[in-house]
Amino acid sequence: MTFNNSLYQSLCRLQTVCLKQNIPFVSYRLPHETEIITLVQHHSVPEKLDTLQNIDTKTGFVVAPFFETKEQGVYFLNPDCVYFSNEIEEIYIKKLAENDRFLHLEKSSDTGIQTTSSTEFIANVNLAVQAIKKGEFNKVVLSKIRVEKQSDNFAAPDFFLKLCGKYPNAFVYLMQFPEVGSWMGATPEPLLMIEDETVKTVSLAGTQLATNSSDIKSYLWSSKEVEEQGIVTNFVEELLRSLQIENRSKTGPANYQAGNLIHLKTSFEFPTSELKGRFSDLLRSLHPTPSVGGLPKKEAREFILANEKHDRAYYTGFLGPININEKSAVFVNLRCLQLFDKQFVLYSGAGITASSIAENEWIETDNKMMTMLNAMKNPN
Repeated sequence: MTFNNSLYQSLCRLQTVCLKQNIPFVSYRLPHETEIITLVQHHSVPEKLDTLQNIDTKTGFVVAPFFETKEQGVYFLNPDCVYFSNEIEEIYIKKLAENDRFLHLEKSSDTGIQTTSSTEFIANVNLAVQAIKKGEFNKVVLSKIRVEKQSDNFAAPDFFLKLCGKYPNAFVYLMQFPEVGSWMGATPEPLLMIEDETVKTVSLAGTQLATNSSDIKSYLWSSKEVEEQGIVTNFVEELLRSLQIENRSKTGPANYQAGNLIHLKTSFEFPTSELKGRFSDLLRSLHPTPSVGGLPKKEAREFILANEKHDRAYYTGFLGPININEKSAVFVNLRCLQLFDKQFVLYSGAGITASSIAENEWIETDNKMMTMLNAMKNPN
Protein backbone atom coordinates (compact mmCIF):
# COMPACT_ATOMS: atom_id res chain seq x y z
CA MET A 1 0.00 0.00 0.00
CA THR A 2 1.52 3.33 -1.05
CA PHE A 3 0.61 6.87 -0.08
CA ASN A 4 2.18 9.12 -2.71
CA ASN A 5 2.95 12.55 -1.29
CA SER A 6 2.06 14.24 -4.58
CA LEU A 7 -1.49 12.87 -4.29
CA TYR A 8 -1.91 14.36 -0.81
CA GLN A 9 -0.54 17.88 -1.30
CA SER A 10 -3.63 19.59 0.13
CA LEU A 11 -3.57 17.33 3.19
CA CYS A 12 0.13 18.01 3.77
CA ARG A 13 -0.43 21.77 3.45
CA LEU A 14 -3.32 21.60 5.90
CA GLN A 15 -1.26 19.66 8.43
CA THR A 16 1.72 21.99 8.00
CA VAL A 17 -0.42 25.08 8.64
CA CYS A 18 -2.09 23.53 11.70
CA LEU A 19 1.26 22.55 13.19
CA LYS A 20 2.71 26.02 12.58
CA GLN A 21 -0.33 27.89 13.96
CA ASN A 22 -0.75 25.50 16.93
CA ILE A 23 -4.30 24.70 15.77
CA PRO A 24 -5.90 21.56 17.30
CA PHE A 25 -6.23 18.80 14.69
CA VAL A 26 -5.77 15.12 14.06
CA SER A 27 -5.27 13.10 10.88
CA TYR A 28 -5.67 9.35 11.12
CA ARG A 29 -6.00 6.19 9.07
CA LEU A 30 -7.64 3.08 10.46
CA PRO A 31 -6.05 -0.38 10.04
CA HIS A 32 -6.63 -2.07 6.66
CA GLU A 33 -8.16 1.10 5.20
CA THR A 34 -6.90 3.73 2.77
CA GLU A 35 -9.12 6.65 3.78
CA ILE A 36 -7.30 9.37 5.73
CA ILE A 37 -9.65 11.40 7.92
CA THR A 38 -8.70 14.81 9.32
CA LEU A 39 -10.55 16.63 12.09
CA VAL A 40 -9.82 20.30 12.78
CA GLN A 41 -11.07 22.39 15.72
CA HIS A 42 -10.21 25.96 14.74
CA HIS A 43 -12.64 28.00 16.87
CA SER A 44 -11.79 26.74 20.36
CA VAL A 45 -9.49 24.41 22.31
CA PRO A 46 -10.39 20.74 22.85
CA GLU A 47 -12.59 20.01 25.82
CA LYS A 48 -11.04 18.65 29.01
CA LEU A 49 -13.20 15.76 30.23
CA ASP A 50 -13.76 15.23 33.94
CA THR A 51 -15.45 11.92 33.14
CA LEU A 52 -15.84 9.56 30.21
CA GLN A 53 -19.53 9.18 30.98
CA ASN A 54 -21.65 9.44 27.81
CA ILE A 55 -18.56 9.79 25.62
CA ASP A 56 -20.25 7.43 23.16
CA THR A 57 -22.84 10.17 22.48
CA LYS A 58 -20.14 12.62 21.33
CA THR A 59 -18.58 13.02 17.89
CA GLY A 60 -14.88 13.72 17.62
CA PHE A 61 -11.54 12.41 18.85
CA VAL A 62 -10.46 11.45 22.38
CA VAL A 63 -6.95 11.28 23.82
CA ALA A 64 -6.07 10.15 27.36
CA PRO A 65 -2.76 9.80 29.24
CA PHE A 66 -1.39 6.69 30.90
CA PHE A 67 -2.12 8.26 34.28
CA GLU A 68 -4.31 11.31 34.80
CA THR A 69 -2.85 14.27 36.69
CA LYS A 70 -3.68 17.98 36.94
CA GLU A 71 -1.22 18.61 34.11
CA GLN A 72 -2.24 15.66 31.92
CA GLY A 73 -5.93 15.02 31.46
CA VAL A 74 -8.37 13.46 29.02
CA TYR A 75 -9.16 15.76 26.09
CA PHE A 76 -11.81 15.61 23.40
CA LEU A 77 -11.51 17.36 20.04
CA ASN A 78 -14.90 18.57 18.84
CA PRO A 79 -14.27 19.13 15.12
CA ASP A 80 -15.39 22.26 13.30
CA CYS A 81 -14.45 20.54 10.05
CA VAL A 82 -14.01 16.91 8.95
CA TYR A 83 -12.05 16.15 5.78
CA PHE A 84 -11.58 12.88 3.92
CA SER A 85 -8.26 12.07 2.26
CA ASN A 86 -7.26 15.00 0.06
CA GLU A 87 -10.65 16.68 -0.38
CA ILE A 88 -9.64 19.95 1.29
CA GLU A 89 -10.54 23.38 -0.06
CA GLU A 90 -7.55 25.67 -0.63
CA ILE A 91 -9.51 28.65 0.70
CA TYR A 92 -9.91 26.86 4.03
CA ILE A 93 -6.16 26.26 4.30
CA LYS A 94 -5.52 29.96 3.63
CA LYS A 95 -7.96 30.96 6.38
CA LEU A 96 -6.25 28.60 8.82
CA ALA A 97 -2.89 30.19 7.97
CA GLU A 98 -4.33 33.51 9.20
CA ASN A 99 -5.76 31.94 12.39
CA ASP A 100 -3.58 33.14 15.26
CA ARG A 101 -5.91 32.46 18.20
CA PHE A 102 -3.85 29.47 19.43
CA LEU A 103 -0.34 30.92 19.05
CA HIS A 104 -0.29 32.32 22.58
CA LEU A 105 -0.91 28.90 24.12
CA GLU A 106 2.17 27.39 25.74
CA LYS A 107 3.58 24.33 23.98
CA SER A 108 4.92 21.21 25.67
CA SER A 109 8.53 21.65 26.74
CA ASP A 110 11.33 19.18 26.04
CA THR A 111 13.57 20.71 28.69
CA GLY A 112 15.26 18.08 30.80
CA ILE A 113 14.06 15.06 28.80
CA GLN A 114 16.87 12.51 28.61
CA THR A 115 17.29 9.13 26.95
CA THR A 116 16.83 6.19 29.32
CA SER A 117 20.14 4.43 29.90
CA SER A 118 20.43 0.66 29.63
CA THR A 119 21.75 0.63 33.21
CA GLU A 120 18.62 2.33 34.54
CA PHE A 121 16.21 0.17 32.53
CA ILE A 122 17.91 -3.13 33.38
CA ALA A 123 18.01 -2.19 37.08
CA ASN A 124 14.27 -1.47 36.99
CA VAL A 125 13.54 -4.81 35.31
CA ASN A 126 15.55 -6.70 37.91
CA LEU A 127 13.77 -4.78 40.67
CA ALA A 128 10.41 -5.68 39.11
CA VAL A 129 11.30 -9.38 38.84
CA GLN A 130 12.20 -9.43 42.54
CA ALA A 131 8.90 -7.74 43.44
CA ILE A 132 6.95 -10.25 41.34
CA LYS A 133 8.72 -13.17 43.00
CA LYS A 134 7.78 -11.67 46.38
CA GLY A 135 4.15 -11.65 45.29
CA GLU A 136 3.72 -7.86 45.13
CA PHE A 137 2.15 -8.10 41.64
CA ASN A 138 1.97 -10.57 38.73
CA LYS A 139 3.20 -8.44 35.85
CA VAL A 140 4.39 -4.91 35.19
CA VAL A 141 5.18 -3.11 31.94
CA LEU A 142 8.31 -0.97 32.07
CA SER A 143 9.10 1.65 29.46
CA LYS A 144 11.98 3.76 28.26
CA ILE A 145 12.45 6.83 26.09
CA ARG A 146 14.95 7.83 23.44
CA VAL A 147 15.62 11.41 22.40
CA GLU A 148 16.54 11.96 18.74
CA LYS A 149 17.36 15.17 16.90
CA GLN A 150 15.21 15.96 13.91
CA SER A 151 17.00 15.97 10.59
CA ASP A 152 16.98 19.25 8.66
CA ASN A 153 14.62 17.82 6.04
CA PHE A 154 12.16 16.20 8.47
CA ALA A 155 8.52 17.07 7.79
CA ALA A 156 5.81 15.53 9.98
CA PRO A 157 3.16 15.41 7.19
CA ASP A 158 5.52 13.47 4.90
CA PHE A 159 6.43 11.10 7.72
CA PHE A 160 2.74 10.53 8.50
CA LEU A 161 2.13 9.42 4.91
CA LYS A 162 5.19 7.17 5.05
CA LEU A 163 3.79 5.48 8.17
CA CYS A 164 0.44 5.01 6.42
CA GLY A 165 2.16 3.21 3.56
CA LYS A 166 4.59 1.18 5.65
CA TYR A 167 2.16 -0.08 8.33
CA PRO A 168 -1.21 -0.99 6.76
CA ASN A 169 -2.24 -3.07 9.82
CA ALA A 170 -1.75 -0.21 12.29
CA PHE A 171 -3.76 2.79 13.43
CA VAL A 172 -1.65 5.66 12.09
CA TYR A 173 -2.13 9.20 13.32
CA LEU A 174 -0.67 12.70 13.49
CA MET A 175 -2.23 14.96 16.09
CA GLN A 176 -1.76 18.26 17.85
CA PHE A 177 -3.71 19.36 20.89
CA PRO A 178 -2.26 22.50 22.53
CA GLU A 179 -2.80 20.90 25.95
CA VAL A 180 -1.31 17.53 24.91
CA GLY A 181 1.43 18.39 22.43
CA SER A 182 2.21 17.03 18.98
CA TRP A 183 2.30 13.25 18.64
CA MET A 184 2.35 10.68 15.89
CA GLY A 185 2.37 6.91 15.81
CA ALA A 186 1.46 3.60 14.22
CA THR A 187 -0.11 1.54 16.98
CA PRO A 188 -1.12 -2.12 16.52
CA GLU A 189 -3.38 -2.44 19.58
CA PRO A 190 -7.12 -1.68 19.56
CA LEU A 191 -8.57 -0.99 22.99
CA LEU A 192 -12.24 -0.81 22.04
CA MET A 193 -13.86 -0.66 18.59
CA ILE A 194 -17.49 -0.35 17.55
CA GLU A 195 -18.67 -0.88 13.98
CA ASP A 196 -21.71 -2.53 12.37
CA GLU A 197 -23.37 -3.19 15.74
CA THR A 198 -20.30 -5.14 16.90
CA VAL A 199 -17.88 -4.35 19.74
CA LYS A 200 -14.30 -5.60 19.47
CA THR A 201 -11.34 -5.67 21.83
CA VAL A 202 -8.10 -7.66 21.97
CA SER A 203 -5.36 -8.88 24.24
CA LEU A 204 -1.98 -8.30 22.62
CA ALA A 205 1.22 -9.43 24.32
CA GLY A 206 4.39 -11.32 23.57
CA THR A 207 6.89 -9.91 21.10
CA GLN A 208 9.54 -11.20 18.77
CA LEU A 209 11.33 -9.76 15.77
CA ALA A 210 9.90 -10.67 12.39
CA THR A 211 12.26 -12.55 10.11
CA ASN A 212 11.96 -13.24 6.40
CA SER A 213 9.61 -16.15 6.99
CA SER A 214 6.40 -15.70 4.99
CA ASP A 215 4.55 -18.21 7.17
CA ILE A 216 3.38 -16.24 10.22
CA LYS A 217 2.26 -19.48 11.89
CA SER A 218 5.87 -20.71 12.00
CA TYR A 219 6.86 -18.36 14.83
CA LEU A 220 7.13 -20.17 18.18
CA TRP A 221 6.90 -18.72 21.67
CA SER A 222 8.72 -19.13 24.96
CA SER A 223 6.87 -19.97 28.16
CA LYS A 224 7.48 -16.37 29.37
CA GLU A 225 5.72 -14.90 26.32
CA VAL A 226 2.83 -17.36 26.54
CA GLU A 227 2.48 -16.51 30.23
CA GLU A 228 2.50 -12.77 29.49
CA GLN A 229 -0.20 -13.12 26.84
CA GLY A 230 -2.27 -15.32 29.12
CA ILE A 231 -2.23 -12.68 31.88
CA VAL A 232 -3.69 -10.05 29.53
CA THR A 233 -6.24 -12.45 28.03
CA ASN A 234 -7.47 -13.58 31.45
CA PHE A 235 -7.83 -9.94 32.51
CA VAL A 236 -10.05 -9.13 29.50
CA GLU A 237 -12.13 -12.28 29.98
CA GLU A 238 -12.69 -11.60 33.67
CA LEU A 239 -13.63 -8.00 32.95
CA LEU A 240 -16.20 -8.96 30.31
CA ARG A 241 -17.58 -11.59 32.66
CA SER A 242 -17.85 -9.08 35.52
CA LEU A 243 -19.84 -6.75 33.26
CA GLN A 244 -22.12 -9.71 32.44
CA ILE A 245 -21.27 -9.60 28.73
CA GLU A 246 -22.24 -13.18 27.98
CA ASN A 247 -22.87 -13.28 24.22
CA ARG A 248 -19.22 -12.97 23.24
CA SER A 249 -16.81 -14.84 21.01
CA LYS A 250 -13.11 -15.43 21.53
CA THR A 251 -10.52 -16.14 18.83
CA GLY A 252 -6.89 -17.00 19.42
CA PRO A 253 -4.27 -16.69 20.61
CA ALA A 254 -2.77 -16.40 17.13
CA ASN A 255 0.38 -14.90 15.69
CA TYR A 256 -0.09 -11.33 14.48
CA GLN A 257 2.40 -9.17 12.59
CA ALA A 258 2.70 -5.45 13.28
CA GLY A 259 5.52 -3.82 11.33
CA ASN A 260 8.84 -5.49 12.15
CA LEU A 261 7.35 -7.43 15.08
CA ILE A 262 5.26 -10.53 15.70
CA HIS A 263 2.83 -10.62 18.63
CA LEU A 264 0.35 -13.04 20.15
CA LYS A 265 -3.20 -11.76 19.82
CA THR A 266 -6.54 -12.96 21.20
CA SER A 267 -9.66 -11.23 19.85
CA PHE A 268 -13.04 -10.76 21.56
CA GLU A 269 -16.31 -9.71 19.89
CA PHE A 270 -19.87 -9.17 21.08
CA PRO A 271 -22.97 -7.27 19.88
CA THR A 272 -23.41 -3.63 20.91
CA SER A 273 -26.67 -4.62 22.63
CA GLU A 274 -24.53 -6.26 25.34
CA LEU A 275 -22.99 -2.88 26.27
CA LYS A 276 -26.33 -1.49 27.52
CA GLY A 277 -25.00 2.07 27.66
CA ARG A 278 -21.76 1.06 29.40
CA PHE A 279 -19.24 2.09 26.72
CA SER A 280 -17.49 4.49 29.11
CA ASP A 281 -17.50 1.90 31.91
CA LEU A 282 -15.83 -0.66 29.69
CA LEU A 283 -13.29 1.86 28.41
CA ARG A 284 -12.39 2.92 31.93
CA SER A 285 -12.17 -0.67 33.14
CA LEU A 286 -9.92 -1.75 30.27
CA HIS A 287 -7.45 1.11 30.63
CA PRO A 288 -4.66 0.59 31.34
CA THR A 289 -4.69 -3.07 30.29
CA PRO A 290 -2.00 -5.42 31.64
CA SER A 291 -0.33 -5.11 28.21
CA VAL A 292 0.76 -1.55 29.07
CA GLY A 293 0.47 -1.31 32.87
CA GLY A 294 0.45 -4.60 34.69
CA LEU A 295 -1.64 -6.65 37.09
CA PRO A 296 -2.98 -6.01 39.64
CA LYS A 297 -3.48 -2.55 38.15
CA LYS A 298 -2.96 -0.42 41.26
CA GLU A 299 0.22 -2.13 42.46
CA ALA A 300 1.74 -2.22 38.98
CA ARG A 301 0.95 1.46 38.37
CA GLU A 302 2.48 2.47 41.70
CA PHE A 303 5.66 0.56 40.85
CA ILE A 304 5.86 2.32 37.45
CA LEU A 305 5.31 5.79 38.90
CA ALA A 306 7.87 5.15 41.64
CA ASN A 307 10.64 3.76 39.43
CA GLU A 308 10.41 5.21 35.92
CA LYS A 309 12.30 8.51 35.88
CA HIS A 310 10.66 9.78 32.69
CA ASP A 311 7.09 10.93 32.26
CA ARG A 312 5.06 8.62 30.02
CA ALA A 313 2.57 11.42 29.33
CA TYR A 314 0.25 10.11 26.61
CA TYR A 315 2.34 7.06 25.73
CA THR A 316 0.34 3.94 26.79
CA GLY A 317 -2.71 6.14 27.12
CA PHE A 318 -5.50 5.77 24.58
CA LEU A 319 -6.78 7.74 21.63
CA GLY A 320 -9.15 7.48 18.70
CA PRO A 321 -12.22 8.69 16.83
CA ILE A 322 -15.67 8.51 18.39
CA ASN A 323 -18.69 8.26 16.06
CA ILE A 324 -16.83 9.34 12.93
CA ASN A 325 -18.11 7.62 9.78
CA GLU A 326 -20.38 5.53 12.04
CA LYS A 327 -17.33 4.04 13.76
CA SER A 328 -15.68 4.40 17.13
CA ALA A 329 -12.12 3.09 17.29
CA VAL A 330 -10.05 3.66 20.43
CA PHE A 331 -6.44 2.44 20.39
CA VAL A 332 -3.66 2.09 22.94
CA ASN A 333 -1.01 4.71 22.16
CA LEU A 334 1.98 2.51 21.32
CA ARG A 335 4.79 2.76 18.71
CA CYS A 336 4.66 6.51 18.98
CA LEU A 337 6.77 9.62 19.31
CA GLN A 338 6.26 13.13 20.62
CA LEU A 339 7.32 15.98 18.36
CA PHE A 340 9.16 19.07 19.56
CA ASP A 341 10.68 21.94 17.58
CA LYS A 342 14.11 20.41 17.03
CA GLN A 343 13.85 16.87 18.34
CA PHE A 344 11.44 14.04 19.02
CA VAL A 345 11.05 11.56 21.87
CA LEU A 346 10.44 7.87 21.16
CA TYR A 347 8.69 5.61 23.67
CA SER A 348 8.61 1.83 24.05
CA GLY A 349 7.98 -0.75 26.76
CA ALA A 350 8.10 -4.44 27.62
CA GLY A 351 6.03 -6.71 29.83
CA ILE A 352 7.93 -8.03 32.84
CA THR A 353 7.06 -11.34 34.52
CA ALA A 354 8.88 -13.56 36.99
CA SER A 355 10.82 -15.24 34.18
CA SER A 356 11.95 -12.02 32.45
CA ILE A 357 15.62 -11.56 31.59
CA ALA A 358 16.50 -7.87 31.80
CA GLU A 359 18.90 -7.78 28.85
CA ASN A 360 16.30 -9.46 26.61
CA GLU A 361 13.69 -6.89 27.63
CA TRP A 362 16.09 -4.10 26.66
CA ILE A 363 16.47 -5.65 23.21
CA GLU A 364 12.68 -6.00 22.90
CA THR A 365 12.15 -2.32 23.63
CA ASP A 366 14.80 -1.43 21.04
CA ASN A 367 12.98 -3.57 18.47
CA LYS A 368 9.71 -1.79 19.21
CA MET A 369 11.31 1.60 18.67
CA MET A 370 12.40 0.44 15.23
CA THR A 371 8.79 0.69 14.04
CA MET A 372 9.25 4.46 13.97
CA LEU A 373 13.01 4.61 13.35
CA ASN A 374 12.91 2.29 10.33
CA ALA A 375 10.28 4.46 8.70
CA MET A 376 12.26 7.59 9.50
CA LYS A 377 15.62 6.35 8.21
CA ASN A 378 14.41 4.22 5.29
CA PRO A 379 13.83 6.35 2.17
CA ASN A 380 11.42 3.80 0.67
